[in-house]
Amino acid sequence: VSLAFAPVLLSVKPMPAFATKKLMKIRELIAASPLACVGMFMLGGVFSAQFGMSAVYGSRVGLTVGEISLFVSAIYVSALVLQYPIGWLSDRMDRRILIIWVSLIGAAGSMIAFVIPGSYTLIFVSGAIVGGTSNPLYALLIAYANDYLEREDMASASGRLLFINGLGAIAGPLTVGVMMDVIGDNGFWLFTGILMFAVGAWGLYRSTQRSRKTIEFEEQVSYA
Repeated sequence: VSLAFAPVLLSVKPMPAFATKKLMKIRELIAASPLACVGMFMLGGVFSAQFGMSAVYGSRVGLTVGEISLFVSAIYVSALVLQYPIGWLSDRMDRRILIIWVSLIGAAGSMIAFVIPGSYTLIFVSGAIVGGTSNPLYALLIAYANDYLEREDMASASGRLLFINGLGAIAGPLTVGVMMDVIGDNGFWLFTGILMFAVGAWGLYRSTQRSRKTIEFEEQVSYA
C-alpha cells in the first residue's frame, strides 16, 4: 500500500485542481446517475463475496491450499490485467454500453462454475472472469458518473459512491453465506452471477430512460 503512493508522490504533474469542493448529497448523486449508484451497491456485494468468501468456498468444495491460493490470485491478477483494455475502451466508446457488456460477461463467468460444478479448471476460469470484470467496473462506474457531474462535485461524489459500495459490501457475506448453506457451495457463484446480471440489466433499463449525454469521447472524464 505504501509503495502504491510512490508514483503519485514522484510525479512531476500537479494534482488535479478543484477550485471549489462541494458536499454532494446521496439523493443528488442518485438523481445525477442512478446507474452508477445502483451498480456500486451491487458491486459491493460482489467484492465482499470475492474477497471475504472465496477462500471459504474453495475450502468447502475440497480445494487444496495451493489451489485456493491460485483461485484467489486469479481474481486479483485478472483484475489488474483487464483494467487496461477496459479502461482503453472506456475512453473511446459509450460507457453505459461498456458497463452493460462487462457486467453480463461477469455474470456469464459466474454461471460457468455454477452450471458445471466440480472442475477446478472451470472454478479458476470463473474466478478470473468475475474478478477481471467486477473490479474494472468500479472505476468505470465512477467515470460514468463523473460524465454527468460538474468538476467541483466529483471528489464528493466519489466518496458517496464509496459509501454506497460499502453498504452493499456489508450485506454481501451474510447473504452469500446463507445461500451457500441453503443452495449448496455453488450458491457462491449464483450470488455473484445474480448481482453482475443485475448491474447489466439495470444498465439496459436505464438506457431506455435516458439517452446518452451528448459529449464527444475525447471530452469524457478519463477512466484513470
